[in-house]
Amino acid sequence: MKETSLGKLQKTVDKQEKKITELQELVRVRKEKYRLLQEKYKYLEKNMEQTIEREINTRCKKLEEENDSLKEEIAKLKSLLNTDSNNSGIPTSQTPIDKKKRIPNSRKKSEKSIGGQRNHKKHKLEKFKEEELTDGYYYEIDKCPCGGELNEIGVREKDELDIEVRVKKIRHYFKEYKCKCCGREIKVPIPKHLKEENQYGNNVKALALSLVNEGFVSYHRTRELIRGFSSEEIDISEGYLVKLQQEASKKLENFIKELKRRILKEDIIHWDDTVIMINTNRACLRFYGTENLALYTAHEKKDKDGIDEDQILNLLGKDTIVVHDHNTVNYNNDYDFQNAECCVHLIRDLEKIKENLNRKWAQELIELLVETNKTRTEYIEHGDKYFEEEFIEEVQVKYDEILEIAKEDNRKDFNPYFGKDEKALINRLSNYKNNYLMWIIRFEVPFSNNLSERSLRSSKTKMKVSGQFKNILNAQYYSNIKSYIETCKRNDINIHEALVRLLENNPYSINEILNNEKNSE
Repeated sequence: MKETSLGKLQKTVDKQEKKITELQELVRVRKEKYRLLQEKYKYLEKNMEQTIEREINTRCKKLEEENDSLKEEIAKLKSLLNTDSNNSGIPTSQTPIDKKKRIPNSRKKSEKSIGGQRNHKKHKLEKFKEEELTDGYYYEIDKCPCGGELNEIGVREKDELDIEVRVKKIRHYFKEYKCKCCGREIKVPIPKHLKEENQYGNNVKALALSLVNEGFVSYHRTRELIRGFSSEEIDISEGYLVKLQQEASKKLENFIKELKRRILKEDIIHWDDTVIMINTNRACLRFYGTENLALYTAHEKKDKDGIDEDQILNLLGKDTIVVHDHNTVNYNNDYDFQNAECCVHLIRDLEKIKENLNRKWAQELIELLVETNKTRTEYIEHGDKYFEEEFIEEVQVKYDEILEIAKEDNRKDFNPYFGKDEKALINRLSNYKNNYLMWIIRFEVPFSNNLSERSLRSSKTKMKVSGQFKNILNAQYYSNIKSYIETCKRNDINIHEALVRLLENNPYSINEILNNEKNSE
């Protein structure tokens, strides 16, 4: 019995020990799971912290980028608000309505009142001489308001200068003969401009060419104007006007060649280009010339190939000076001429830096250039041909000192938006110092390239008034005719007369133009 009880007890103990072992194993497993859970939690916690940190860093970086972008945009908008014709190439006509136009003027304000001054000579038409009169009208009264008879005691005179457009319908007769001796038939030769049975005269053609090329008038409005002038008796089609442009341009082939040869002989040449529109695409109109010569060329692209095609810059020698507004293509190794930079354009760039960055150095350089140019003008008026070497050296040293200050300002106080523009300008001033100051050493070199700007201004006006060119050929026709008209104008030759001669296949030669009596005076 006792053994049985002990056996049962032993079994119970064994079961209990087994349960204890199982429980111990369960505790161990649970502890392991807990440990693993703790490690997982720590991992997740750490990973979450890293994720949050990355997200925060990403968002902060994005916000910083957006902030920088907004700062740049604000600076850009400020720049646009501060940009006008005084500190950029924007024409005065494009100044916003709410912004006062600033027209650069070096003249000092006078204390004189506005308008004509006391005892100044009035500008008015001269009284006609008797032999000049073409018409005369007498105005009479039959009776006095009281009904009495009138006795003439004198005459008051008033002169009037007017114009009358009279349409002329001319028939030309060319007789034919037969020789009584040999029987040969002889015909009076017909001029080339009368090749059709019916045609417009050269005066009508010249008027049309003047309106299109000098008056900036479109073909449609040219047609309407001529119809108005002639009381609708002359009705030129737009197609005829296009053809007339082509014919006139073709007649100028030799003139253009002669003009190029003459420009190549000049010591100083100005050049620049501007954008024109051809069939909704941006194209290029280029100018080369002097005070007396004007050559225009048109190209579909604004590139070096077009410049070389013009056969001007690539044919110039090392003794020729070319004035321009920092056209970097000029510094190509293919060219041998000397470069003179426009200081008026430089002053505009300096004004932009001064106004947007409040740089003192920019104002100092502007004053140095302006005052030195005024001094040069005074020297020239007194008959001097150059500055003293000491004065030239003084200007150059001052230029270098200002440049060093500019470099330091840009390095210490770099603006996120304007800083790049400032640095680029400083580098340009340093690298092209001799080109910007050539006018100081050589008085014959102009201070600016304004001649080119003035020469291209009319073409921009044509774009505004008449719109675009239909194709590159039409732009080239305009360029050739414009070259002829402008060269004649610069030498005081009447445009209408010049065009009539052109239409007669006898355009003015370069020698005739330059030796014009009015010009030689």
